[in-house]
Amino acid sequence: MPTSQAPIGSGFGATSTAEEVIQGIDLSGRTAIVTGGYSGIGLETTRLLSAAGATVIVPVRTPDKARANLAGLPRVELGALDLQDPASIDAFARTMNKLWGG
Repeated sequence: MPTSQAPIGSGFGATSTAEEVIQGIDLSGRTAIVTGGYSGIGLETTRLLSAAGATVIVPVRTPDKARANLAGLPRVELGALDLQDPASIDAFARTMNKLWGG
C-alpha cells in the first residue's frame, strides 16, 4: 500500500544547499561514519560534518587515495573497510563497537 508524501515544514527544499541546511548546527562531540566519504557527494558530506565540528570516520578500501582527498580536513579518521570482504566488515564493526563501548 503506497504512502502519500507530505512536506515536513523544515523550510528547506530542492534548491537548498548542504551549507544552508547545516548552518548554525554544532556537531562538536558527535561522531559520524560516512561510507564513500573521500569522493563525490560523500566527500562533501565529510567536509560539511567536519566543518560543523563532528569527528568523521571514513571507511576506506584505498587509504592512499582517501588520505589525498581528505588532506587538511580536521577530525577525519580513516577506518579499513572493504565492503566486498565479509571479514573486513566484521573487523570494522568490532572496531566501532570497541570505540563506542559496545
